[in-house]
Amino acid sequence: MTEWNFHEAAGDTSTAWGDAGNLAVWDETLDTVMRTVNRSMEAGWSAYIWWYGKRFYSFIGDGSAGTTTGAVLKRGYAFGQYAKYVRPGDQRIALTKSSKASPLEVTAYQGGGKIKIVILNRSNSAVDNAVIQAPQNVTTAEDYLTSRTASAAGQATTVNGGQVTVSIPARSISTVILTP
Repeated sequence: MTEWNFHEAAGDTSTAWGDAGNLAVWDETLDTVMRTVNRSMEAGWSAYIWWYGKRFYSFIGDGSAGTTTGAVLKRGYAFGQYAKYVRPGDQRIALTKSSKASPLEVTAYQGGGKIKIVILNRSNSAVDNAVIQAPQNVTTAEDYLTSRTASAAGQATTVNGGQVTVSIPARSISTVILTP
């Protein structure tokens, strides 16, 4: 663990942190914070710990810099793509990514009888109708998206045996949960 106080998108006195749609804050969250978490998971880390949970530049507002005390911030929803859906005891699992999915950064986990796939799309292009090939038949698939305009919003999926089709918007992070 290391202490990481990263909030260069806006200073301590800026009210940008309380604006869920602020582009600079979202870009910093997606391109620096979430990319670092994704790379850490790809490198085999077992956990990623963020030092401050309740702070204007963190996950939950503290009432300063335009935030509301106790309100989940955009960075909290983004980090929640891992923290809420990938649970203690889940194991990272290997995956194969096709060349069609090249702009996507993907990690997968298994636990609690489910497979969880975290998909980071930092590109300016959506990946429509992405097909996830599961190692077994899937009965249900849930897709939760966080972007500059969405906060852990449910997205449509299509399930066909061991294949799940999802669309990944540009500049977003999603968690797809597969249940056999």
